Amino acid sequence: MNAIETKIVDYIRQKFDAGKLSLTASEIMAIVVPTEHPEYRFKPSYKFALDRLLTRHVINAVATEDGVTHYFIGNFASRELRLSLGLSLEMLPRLNET
Repeated sequence: MNAIETKIVDYIRQKFDAGKLSLTASEIMAIVVPTEHPEYRFKPSYKFALDRLLTRHVINAVATEDGVTHYFIGNFASRELRLSLGLSLEMLPRLNET
């Protein structure tokens, strides 16, 4: 991972540890992009960092019905996350089914 990707993952973990279930791209970029250089948001290293992390399965994402993508760490969106975003629980994996 490059420095920007590392900063993104660290920020998501920090918020997750503080109790937040997910973050939007806007929330992440507001912290990762230096305030003195908002134009960096359009640089490929920033613009595609979330996509690269998703592709490598470092982070995961779920989209709400209004099209906003929420990023989180884990293999799938937890019940709590899906409920907090108003998403259906039908797609959750069922454990211990026989």
